[in-house]
Formats: sequence, structure tokens, C-alpha cells
Amino acid sequence: MSDRRSALRLLTALAGSAAVFRPLHAAAADPWQIVKLNGRDYVTTGSIHKFYRFSSIDVSQKYVAFKSPNLVMTAYVNSQTLVINKIKFITSFPVIRHEGKVLISRTDLSKLIDPILRPSYIQSPSSFDTVVVDAGHGGHDPGARGRFGNEASYTLDTALQLKQALEKHKLKVHLTRSRDTFIPLSGRVEIANRFPKAIFVSVHFNSGQSQAQGIETFALTPQGSSSTMSGQRRSDYSEFRGNRRDSENIALATAVHASAIHRLKVPDRGVKRARWTVLTGLKLPGILFEGGFVTNASEAAQINTSTYRKQIASAMAEGIRNFRKALS
Repeated sequence: MSDRRSALRLLTALAGSAAVFRPLHAAAADPWQIVKLNGRDYVTTGSIHKFYRFSSIDVSQKYVAFKSPNLVMTAYVNSQTLVINKIKFITSFPVIRHEGKVLISRTDLSKLIDPILRPSYIQSPSSFDTVVVDAGHGGHDPGARGRFGNEASYTLDTALQLKQALEKHKLKVHLTRSRDTFIPLSGRVEIANRFPKAIFVSVHFNSGQSQAQGIETFALTPQGSSSTMSGQRRSDYSEFRGNRRDSENIALATAVHASAIHRLKVPDRGVKRARWTVLTGLKLPGILFEGGFVTNASEAAQINTSTYRKQIASAMAEGIRNFRKALS
């Protein structure tokens, strides 16, 4: 299978049928301009433009936009926001300006940008025929409490519907729980790691202030960088078992998140990073998906309907299929 077709399948959901990314053939020569600042390696945006052979690059005081006929990637200066074909990502480090050049961290290049733009170049990817679907919370842990119900009930129903959707596409599915029972986080990881040819998807719903809304998806934080919502911690420098699948983790998160945003037409809170226990100990690629806020009046009403939860499950299943095709 060609690299072009492989990446095309993964990123189809990034912009729907109107603007599908057709991957660029990377330049043969090594164009990288490395800048070392405060003990961290950065690459110039000019290097990225050259290596991936974008058609053009637009540099302003506030952003840098890389453009090709079917792809626009925008990085915002002094920000951790990166947007690829209207899908939002939170980078590990802010984009900075130094001596007239705009710089992106080498970590974000290798752990975020390259696996998304060139999924077929991921080294030794895991082929999989099984999806371990984890319904968050359960039993004495109801999770987030909303106006109409609690998170544990919604995650279980969504997981069951996701199982049905995936089985229609000839994928095997194992549920960490199939009823209202409590399973420790470490127990969920132990269950997932029993399956050598699998991926892991943990299903959750969010809570926050009443105005908070939208979908966000988490992949494991790369070693040496901080999680999106945690700030700097000593654990930032630890390597966890799940980091061995960093490239697959972010590619899976991208595929599932983009499919959900495109199909459900909900606010995009971004693909983010976290060191959740259910991600750190995995031997297999895995993500944690937050399907909306039970504390937001309008989203809670939607989440409370079986029809909407089925739509979420269908979108997630399509993203998983895109990921699988990209790596096959």
C-alpha cells in the first residue's frame, strides 16, 4: 500500500470530504535547522516547510500557516495551539520567535506533527484485530454527575454501542466492564495488556463549569514534556511503558477525535496530553476520549439520549477504522 493512500485514510476525517490531506513526499536531503534554547531543541518553521514540501508558508507576527492544496497547518506564536485542517491540537511546548525565526519544539515535530502527517512512517506499528473498550467509572464510582444522569451509566451504554459498531466491521471487541461494576484503574490496564494485537479506548464524559462544552481526546504525554492541564511535574522526565507507543497513540487520538468533531459538529476542545493511569501502563496504543460535558445543559440533554450516544459510538468506530487502515 502506498504511503499516500495510507495517510489519506487516517486523515480523511480531518476535514471531511471537501479537503482531504494528500501527504507530501518529504525532501530527500536533511533540511533541519536545529536551534538550542534553554536546554531544548527547536526546529525552524522554514525547515518544516522544506522537509514536507508544503506549497507555501505564510508567516505573520501571530502565526505561521503551512499550506498545500488539501492541507492547512497553522501554528500560533507564543501559544500551544496547533490547528491542522480545522482540528485543534495542544502542543507540548509553545511555538516561539527567536532572532527573527519562528521555532517549533523538536518534541512536537517528532511526537505530534510527523506521526499525523506521515502515519505510514511510524516504525514497527502494532497490527490489531481487537479493540479493548473501557467504560469509565462504574459501581460505587458514578463519575461526573449531571442534570439527567451520571457519567458511569453513559460510558457503559456508549461502550456497548461502540462494541456493536466495531463488530459490524469485523473487529473483535473486549469490554473492561459490561455492567455497573467498579474496576480499579490498574485493573483496566491489566485487562488491556492481556491482548497482544489490540488497541485501547477509554470512554468518558466530562464535568466542569456550566458553560464548558465540547469533545477532547487525550494521548499519553511524551517523556520530557508536561501534560496539558497539569503544569510542570517531576514525572515529566519519567518514561512510562505507554510511551513506547507515542506515535501510534497520537495517530489514534487524531483519527478518533477528528471523526467525532467532523460527524457530531460539536466544539473542538482539542487533542491533548495527559498521564492518566489507564494510559501510562499500557503495552498497546491507547487513548482516553471525553464525549462532552454532563454539566452543560445543552450537551447533557444530548448525552442523555441513546440516539446521540450511538452517534458518538459510530463516529469513534469510524475513526478507529481510519487508524487501522492507515497502518495496515
